[in-house]
Amino acid sequence: MPAAYTFVGDDMKVQKNVLRYLAILLLIVAVAGVGSLPLFSPDLPKAEQTAETGAIPVEFGFGGVSPGAESAILIDGDSGSVLYAKNPDQQRGMASTTKIMTAYAVLSCLSPETAVEITPEMTGIEGSSIYLKAGETLTVKELLYGLLLESGNDSAVALAIACDGSIQQFAERMNRLAAELGLVHTRFQNPHGLAAEGHYTTARELALLTAEALKLPLFREIVSTYQIRIPYDGIEGGRCLTNHNPLLKAYQGMIGVKTGWTTADGKCFVSSAERDGMTLIAVSLGDTGISATHRKLLDYGFATYEKRTLTVNRPLSLPLVGGEASFVAVQGKALTLTLPKEGEVTARIEAAPFVYAGTAKGTPVGRAVFLWNGIEVGSAPLVTAEETPIKRISLWEKWFGK
Repeated sequence: MPAAYTFVGDDMKVQKNVLRYLAILLLIVAVAGVGSLPLFSPDLPKAEQTAETGAIPVEFGFGGVSPGAESAILIDGDSGSVLYAKNPDQQRGMASTTKIMTAYAVLSCLSPETAVEITPEMTGIEGSSIYLKAGETLTVKELLYGLLLESGNDSAVALAIACDGSIQQFAERMNRLAAELGLVHTRFQNPHGLAAEGHYTTARELALLTAEALKLPLFREIVSTYQIRIPYDGIEGGRCLTNHNPLLKAYQGMIGVKTGWTTADGKCFVSSAERDGMTLIAVSLGDTGISATHRKLLDYGFATYEKRTLTVNRPLSLPLVGGEASFVAVQGKALTLTLPKEGEVTARIEAAPFVYAGTAKGTPVGRAVFLWNGIEVGSAPLVTAEETPIKRISLWEKWFGK
């Protein structure tokens, strides 16, 4: 029967070696148990790097325009970026530019081909009119032309009643849609814009509303129409409607949108123009001369800004944990914005410290933050550019290595 070991003298070395091996074995077990944790801090790409080209979702408030309006704004119609602003959040009456929301609301509830029989309550409305006659029948589309070209207040009332049965119910629809669009400083009391207590908006929110309305093909088609004929009391083509927009045929790239005027609100105008793939929307409230103001705003926008596409212009990769390769390629998605033509564009990379093997191609792992002259203007996701197969190893390799 073998004798038991007594650890004395040189035997202490044996004891220490056994304990050392046990400690190593325990460490291996511990590492295997948390094998998914990275044991390094990888070097990430340079924090600031030049990007290709790009554009602006922030407010700059550049001077030099000085429109003759109490409140004015110029935005990029695609991103909503503010390119110029003067008292943009001042609540004011909007006169007949109200009809932008009227058309937007009508198109949310009625088909353009819906027939509307004109009743006495839809006729004889104060202000601008297309002179609807009780008993005649027009389509929603024809009434929308009367609303947006001739600014017919009777068209507005006819559409409101056809949609919701009363002006009050239709105004509630308008306010509900405004809330859904995030227009917190806008309130409607009627569909035509005649002055009323509690009927107001801001230049900023009217511009954002217009951007949404212009996404509707029929709305865009109507506001860009100069002249059209619709029926009058059963006579085909009996009404000739002409667009009141003074710049529609006088400004390059003009799309629309809507004029307005009341004694209480003064002159109001929303315009939109497109050049070189860039759509601008200008709004002025309480204006002294809408044509001069909007020429100045739009000229400034097209001269100062351009549509650009931002991309990161260097290869990127991140460490890969548990994969057949040590790194995985990462690519940034392109971001198209409207930016000043002058100024330096850079990109800041914000990414995960590593990627696990088995992550699918196209998985987001960070973002490229783009800056114009040091001001953050937007970001685009960084995604894995390839598959990341898991490295298959034997049990022996897992515990003891090769």
